[in-house]
Amino acid sequence: MATPAGLVDVTQFLINAQSLDTNVRTAAEEQLKLFQEQNFPGFIASIASELSNNAKPADSRRLAGLVMKNALDAKEDIRKKELHARWLALDPTLRQNVRDAVLSTLHSELPDVRHTAAMVVAKVAAIDLPRKEWPTLIQALLANIGAVPPVTGTRQATLEAMGYVCEEMAAQSDEVLTPQEVNMILTAVVAGMSSTEPNESRLAATTALCNAIEFAVHNFENDNERNMLMQVVCQGTQSPEIRIRTASFECLHEIAAMYYHKLPAYMTELYNITVKAVKEDQEEVALQAIEFWSTICDTEADLQEDTEATCHNFIKAASPHLTPILLEQLTKQEEGQEQDDTGWNISMAAGTCLGLAARVVGSEIVPLVMPFVSANVSKNTGPEDWRLREAATFAFGLILEGPEPLQLMDTAKQALVFLLQVCTGHSSCHF
Repeated sequence: MATPAGLVDVTQFLINAQSLDTNVRTAAEEQLKLFQEQNFPGFIASIASELSNNAKPADSRRLAGLVMKNALDAKEDIRKKELHARWLALDPTLRQNVRDAVLSTLHSELPDVRHTAAMVVAKVAAIDLPRKEWPTLIQALLANIGAVPPVTGTRQATLEAMGYVCEEMAAQSDEVLTPQEVNMILTAVVAGMSSTEPNESRLAATTALCNAIEFAVHNFENDNERNMLMQVVCQGTQSPEIRIRTASFECLHEIAAMYYHKLPAYMTELYNITVKAVKEDQEEVALQAIEFWSTICDTEADLQEDTEATCHNFIKAASPHLTPILLEQLTKQEEGQEQDDTGWNISMAAGTCLGLAARVVGSEIVPLVMPFVSANVSKNTGPEDWRLREAATFAFGLILEGPEPLQLMDTAKQALVFLLQVCTGHSSCHF
């Protein structure tokens, strides 16, 4: 990278900013802050140089990337606009040099440094792409992914960067990526999701697809392209790697939210793989599989309010088979979960899904749930039966919203007897 006026060796500042000694750390942080405020062009050039310099320590390079990311973006809109304006006020040549430095860091041999660079690429892209000021970015990323022979680390980091860029573009109010760019991105991402790819690349590609799925409207209109996308995502749900399975199910509920009307041809397979995940896979994966059905519930609840919209009634068809599975998950509570406002587990996810299903199918949910309630609401044959009692009570409460009140009258009378028995007969009950 060209050396602009004001370039400073920031290595020691960045190392000291990670010191366990509070005085050393605070002094370094103040020096970096002062440098940024007094000479932003020199600061951004120096930080970019540190990030891209393979001779520098890994710790200083990693922090340089994080500092740079924070210098370009903020959560608060007013602050974000200020940071964007400051970047745009830089000399165009300096900005291009910084872009080149960050892109080159995707080739680093250090995974943490590549990861940080991928985030920085997206933050720069968030400012420049909407203004057509980085027209070569997408082609540069595609070139990295398609390099022959492939460089695994570069390919994985570039797929990660692609995902972050798509995430940033999804937050824009205007369409930034052209249909041609979307097609090229999806082609590269689908190739990266192949089962022959290393797990890290495959995970990065799957995450990138999840972030890019919003832009795939035209692709989902094409039968062949839609089939290909659904195939690779469904294959990902069967990966031996839990992170890939989890990300693949995340993709599925994003697809369900955006392309509900394209799902009928795939629902049998989607039912099979989601139910298998809920019943047999680790909780992290099962949570995402349940989220797929919660998304379908949300969509169909909205469609029922729109008299002109077509509802495929997936929940009505699936509820006789899905409800027993959700009820089983209700019994997998964590003790004290009702007091934990931040916790989320399989029992809570299943409860949310069951409640949403009750809203969609109405009174049809009652005969599917009440046998479970009747059998378990007063069960007391062993020390773990509190789970069944609590699940039964929870299930009854969840189905109250959907059915018509008159249809629940007899059921409510029956359940009230059981609930009174529980409250008076079990001093150790958990509700």
